[in-house]
Amino acid sequence: MKIENTKVYGFSPAISAMRNPMDSWKLSDSEHGNFSKYNTLSRNFNLEGFVLGANDEKLSRKLVASGTEHCKHLRMIQVWANMTLPRYIWQEFDTYQHMVKISCSTMHKLMSYDLTPEMFEGNIESISPAYLEDTRANIVRYRNATAPDMKRKFKLIVKQLLPESFLQMRSINANYQTLLNIYNQRKTHELPEWTEICKWILSLPYFLELTGGTIYE
Repeated sequence: MKIENTKVYGFSPAISAMRNPMDSWKLSDSEHGNFSKYNTLSRNFNLEGFVLGANDEKLSRKLVASGTEHCKHLRMIQVWANMTLPRYIWQEFDTYQHMVKISCSTMHKLMSYDLTPEMFEGNIESISPAYLEDTRANIVRYRNATAPDMKRKFKLIVKQLLPESFLQMRSINANYQTLLNIYNQRKTHELPEWTEICKWILSLPYFLELTGGTIYE
């Protein structure tokens, strides 16, 4: 598995909106557009040059502790990333509805390349070599078939044989509140991929500071 091309936006409008209920904008002490060398080297560096102030951090944590209905500002902080995960993780990921996911298509592209061990989580150590050879043979038969009904038949066979360990890339768009829910619900999950996803969540700019989370142990 791997997570790449992470981008985070929306800190400034989210922090401003956070203070709307009490008209307390004048108490905000965060900055935006700060691209000093110190900040660009920080773990919390972000593409807005946003620097979280102590007052805003304290209020955000207080709202998070009060419940999801009080920390709606976290929904305004948007995250994009490319995630390559085994299909058995994507099945569980689909539990979380407040997220947009655009995936690579097995229906359109599976038959255009040969399957190799690198395309599976853990290099499919539990899958026999005979499986790969059988699936490759069906792919070749599909490529060589000219009749549309035979093409559909072989594609269906390969789709049915594809194990859950097959790695699939999806581009996701989520928000900090959804990711906080994922972290809280999956941080002790027995599947190791969730551990890595939770570590990635905690590495996002100001995620720890805004939510009151702790470094994953």
